[in-house]
Amino acid sequence: MKISRVRRRYLNVTTVALLVGWIAACSLEGTREMLGMGKQVPDEYLVVEGVPLSLPPNFDLRPPRPGAVGTQYVDLRNQAERILRNLSDDSRPSTSERTISEGEIAFLTVAGALNVDSKVRALIDGDNGNHVAEDEGFVDDLMFWQGDDESVLIVDPVAEAERLRINAAAGLPVTYGSTPTIERRE
Repeated sequence: MKISRVRRRYLNVTTVALLVGWIAACSLEGTREMLGMGKQVPDEYLVVEGVPLSLPPNFDLRPPRPGAVGTQYVDLRNQAERILRNLSDDSRPSTSERTISEGEIAFLTVAGALNVDSKVRALIDGDNGNHVAEDEGFVDDLMFWQGDDESVLIVDPVAEAERLRINAAAGLPVTYGSTPTIERRE
């Protein structure tokens, strides 16, 4: 049976197309990347989170008064004092500023809150096995350290280099011999 020329050409083209398809299927990811159809993941170090497009209004904010100092320019000393003294920012006094009424004193007395041992924290820490020695002298020694001049040794670099060179030539350890020092004149 003879195959016509057109049919033979059709078979050849079909065979080549199938072979190309099979080869492309073997490396489909590479082919997609080569054609620009692959997935492009952004670099995680270059991704920047953007701010929201719109912010809801804050109804707690009030318009500034003319001539008043802005809240961002609060005196830092006063701000630190208010934080340390546990004072609130508003005009009414906080619990540490106001006076305690007689009813509150009676309630605290019945509850036993007025006659509290001042060393209760040390007692609790001791019961839990946390022994903390509060020694102000240790902190002062660390902060205001002053060395006594008699114990300070200043190594003579030239004589030390010579001693190390001689030890190396003789095959002795570097710790052999006494370290040459410079004596201070008084």
